[in-house]
Amino acid sequence: MASSAHNLIVLSDVHLGSDLVHHAQPNAPRRARASELRSRELVAFFEHYREHPLQGRPWKLVFAGDFMDFVGMSVLPDIQLDTAPNSEELAHGLGGAPDHALAKLDLVMSHDAPVMQALALFLAAGNSMVIVRGNHDVDWHWEAVQERFCERLAEHATFRRDQLEFMPWFYYEEGVVFVEHGHQYDAYCSFEHVLHPVSPLDPRRTARSLSDVLLRYVVRPTRGMTEAGHAAASALTYFRFAVGLGINGMFTLARRFIAATRALVDLWREHVSEGAQRIRQEQERRILRLAELHRIQIERLRALLHLQRPPITKSLLAIFASVMLDRIFLVLVGALSVLAVLLAVPSPSLAWPVALGVTLVLFALGVAWRRLREALEPSAELRERSAVVARLFPAAFIVMGHTHLPETRATTEHATYVNLGAWAEDDVDDGRAPGLPATRTHLVLVHGGEGEPRGELLKWSASGPEPYGSKGANPKSG
Repeated sequence: MASSAHNLIVLSDVHLGSDLVHHAQPNAPRRARASELRSRELVAFFEHYREHPLQGRPWKLVFAGDFMDFVGMSVLPDIQLDTAPNSEELAHGLGGAPDHALAKLDLVMSHDAPVMQALALFLAAGNSMVIVRGNHDVDWHWEAVQERFCERLAEHATFRRDQLEFMPWFYYEEGVVFVEHGHQYDAYCSFEHVLHPVSPLDPRRTARSLSDVLLRYVVRPTRGMTEAGHAAASALTYFRFAVGLGINGMFTLARRFIAATRALVDLWREHVSEGAQRIRQEQERRILRLAELHRIQIERLRALLHLQRPPITKSLLAIFASVMLDRIFLVLVGALSVLAVLLAVPSPSLAWPVALGVTLVLFALGVAWRRLREALEPSAELRERSAVVARLFPAAFIVMGHTHLPETRATTEHATYVNLGAWAEDDVDDGRAPGLPATRTHLVLVHGGEGEPRGELLKWSASGPEPYGSKGANPKSG
């Protein structure tokens, strides 16, 4: 994968198509304000770098995952499909079958045609592009989707097919940069088989993570609910949000959570099905092929796999905790226990102290259990894993996205961890929840005169790229 014949631009979490939610929200605007702004700025971004090469080298543009939001779209276009939508897809929009993904891709290519034209002209100018898979665009797994994207892009300008590359896991230039999306270190978003992410029960469709299910079943259909802010949310937060929806809204939201929980239990069953063994065998075959293709020692790939977090859907208890059923259970147990004490102890002077003691014990158990639960915000996990990645795949920069929170930080003596932030944000018009941040940050990495790479995290603004301030920057950065 290594080359010094180019300079690099790396960005992540663009989420094109994230506002195509009209199956779940028929009243959603046909073009969200945030999406409109993102498209205009992306066009200006591609034009700027097309017109400003450095040191006579072409650019290699690397999308570090979630370039398109196949998972977040909720669409059911009136077209003929080879894979008939199942009941879940009829309710929440097209799923992860190849022809479903092709239909969604075509919608995005038309929806963001100016972006696609600017990207095609960027390639036509002699630059190249790499797309690394993320958790929201896992449908790049299908080769038919990759080829359709290239064909549709070529309608805008002429370029060679070998200027565009799809990476199923990571992009690596030895000694220079290692890029992956980062979702595999987040148990809420990881896939058990990163190189063959398909459903064990229906290998015609891509696999789903816990966050995918909650996004499709709860977030997308519920107006005012966003993807952001859940790390700091409590059961009381969601209760207040539900109250704000009114009586009908409360019951509708409760039904959506119940349906999502059932779907998550079905995912748990998939992990122990006979089909899971076949998926594991195919994953092994693809690991061997990847090692051979890129001349990477198989032991390094296995060590990288070992760093990944298993999906939370492998544990039934973790699933229930993730949708806060554990807290509801503790509250019910507490209420019933206090009631039982008050009924069983005849003396009120004794009953109330005992009831208070039971309440305090259950409260302490709840606090202890909460500390054992998975953290929703994975920034620390990605940061810690990056140090081990740097030892397995030596590079000056270990680059990830996924969290939407940009940062640069020395991860080892010789490597800098960079999180790319995001270009996507939610377009919330009722003020009930914060939108995803849109930092418009990206990494520019330039090969030095003696091969020493220089990198800087930049923010796109109306006047072009400008430095993005972040603590902990490595001296090599900047």
